[in-house]
Amino acid sequence: MAEKIAITIPGTDHHDIHAHLFLPEKEIDVPVFVFCHGFKGFRDWGFFPRIADYFCPENVAVLTFNHTFNGLDEEQPTDFTRLDLFAQNTVTRELAEIKAVISWVESQAETFGIDAERIVLGGHSRGGANAIVAASMAKNISKVVAWAPVAHYASMFASADLKKWEMEGRLMIPNARTGQQMPLNYAYWQDLMKHEEKYNVMEAAGSLQIPLFLIHGLEDKSVPVVHSEKLYDECWHAFLVKMENADHTFNTPHPAPAALCDQTVELLNNTLDFILD
Repeated sequence: MAEKIAITIPGTDHHDIHAHLFLPEKEIDVPVFVFCHGFKGFRDWGFFPRIADYFCPENVAVLTFNHTFNGLDEEQPTDFTRLDLFAQNTVTRELAEIKAVISWVESQAETFGIDAERIVLGGHSRGGANAIVAASMAKNISKVVAWAPVAHYASMFASADLKKWEMEGRLMIPNARTGQQMPLNYAYWQDLMKHEEKYNVMEAAGSLQIPLFLIHGLEDKSVPVVHSEKLYDECWHAFLVKMENADHTFNTPHPAPAALCDQTVELLNNTLDFILD
């Protein structure tokens, strides 16, 4: 059984990052998988809390965390009750928080038996893009994992009326699962445009000097597999797995069923093999 530890990491603007650290029983110089959730995602979504069920028995620690402005709080960690915060989020904030999480892992590695030279940064969807960009800026990541990543941040808003967004100041984003309309301030887009070159996911992938593992469902309607194909073409030492009969969440809904489906299990096993290779 993995040991689960709730930790708090100082974030930006006095907003703490709430994380869960899962440690294997043999916690001596083990690698750690640091996982970044995606847009409209969160630490405890679907199968994310159960990554540790697969990784920890193989002596891989897991750290999952919530971005501070993802729309949730610790009192209701699976409900979007803080849409006021969601509206104010930016990619710059999320990348700064990833940096803070990685710094915390480095500073606490000896305490928790983690090998600071084997930090694997991973993410899903926009979190996968964040992982690629953050790893390209860091010097202490050993491998990168991207599950169904977006190849361009701007592609998330391909259908948005940018003029209307600018004029009204907010874009309302539907959440099909909850039925909510989630507001996002125009500052999000301004942040992307201000850092357009710096946050170029394709160029970040091409600049990586460490292994990159991409895995994408062929039935993904939210982020088509062409995104991972483009990233694979940019990174000469990338690995790409195209999974048949798998959608954007690898066929697992939220909440996840007691028994994970074959596609999710395959995703986790392939990722584990990459980490341990």
